[in-house]
Amino acid sequence: MIHANDRFSDAVAAKVGQLETTTDAEVVVVAAERSGSYRDVAQSIAALAALLVLVVLFALPWPVHPVLAVIDMIVVWFVVTWLAEGYPLTASLASRSRRLGQVRRAAAAEFHLEAVHATPHRTGLLVYVSAWEGQVELIPDVGLEARIPRGRWAEVMGELSTQDLDRFLAGLDAVGKVLTQHVPATGERQLRLDDAPRIR
Repeated sequence: MIHANDRFSDAVAAKVGQLETTTDAEVVVVAAERSGSYRDVAQSIAALAALLVLVVLFALPWPVHPVLAVIDMIVVWFVVTWLAEGYPLTASLASRSRRLGQVRRAAAAEFHLEAVHATPHRTGLLVYVSAWEGQVELIPDVGLEARIPRGRWAEVMGELSTQDLDRFLAGLDAVGKVLTQHVPATGERQLRLDDAPRIR
């Protein structure tokens, strides 16, 4: 997870500050550990583990009291649920469409929470990174959407890595080139949002 890297905050803040010198756009980076809950997936894993315990208890050569069997299954269910909820692998067991949907909803919420839409000419851009899902979402405000073709965002999004900080920074360079090309600096910037990434 790149946001756990000690260099992440300083490196991203420096990169955002650097790319904003050549464009009137405002870039906000939000890095989240995950974008949604996967409790139901964890509970499904726990149910399978509890069922496995039952099979093992039936296979034992000596009898096990039914009450103890139920207690064993309940304890295993709770422990496995608790453990599975804390592992990124749990998210990978959810469907791809679910993961993408959760990332998009979380990114849309952050767009408003961080007031990316508050720039005078509506030229804000949210770069949302979700580690568990391994996804990056770019949400441009209407001022950028009017000037930059949608296909360019898709190209740039592919260059942003959620696993390697240096590749993520190189992806931000690519974002900066697109912004400089379509929304060059005019020296009339009226609002500056903080360059530091928001870590959730």
